[in-house]
Amino acid sequence: PLEPVIKYAGFMVDTTAQGYDSLGIVTITYTDGDGDLGLDSTDTVEPYLYNYFFTFKEMKNGVLQPVELPDPAFNFNARIPILTPTGKNKNISGEIVRTLELYQAWDALSSDTIGFEIYIMDRALHLSNIVESPLYMIRRPAGK
Repeated sequence: PLEPVIKYAGFMVDTTAQGYDSLGIVTITYTDGDGDLGLDSTDTVEPYLYNYFFTFKEMKNGVLQPVELPDPAFNFNARIPILTPTGKNKNISGEIVRTLELYQAWDALSSDTIGFEIYIMDRALHLSNIVESPLYMIRRPAGK
């Protein structure tokens, strides 16, 4: 299909020497029929500011809700670089591994149970499906 298709592939954490989960490593797989994934370094305005969209969530009162970060300018979205192959066949597939700075959200979290939603967008502005992670328990310093 012309729209990218993604699948959730996993989540791992990197811990500090004190045993706190400071980094998260999220992996998704993707396919795109016309291979128009990725942004050039000159693509810097909406709608091309980001093409990897990540909603960080936490469990509150039994419901998974987006985390409200203290700085509204900060988010976990990202930019996928140009992935278009050369040659006639533009169909592409692969995996995207993204490192999240979990420690950036410690103060905003009121729960140790997190999850997230991810989707991507190609250069033609086609949106992929949305994938949801399982729930994860993270370790963070007390009071954080």
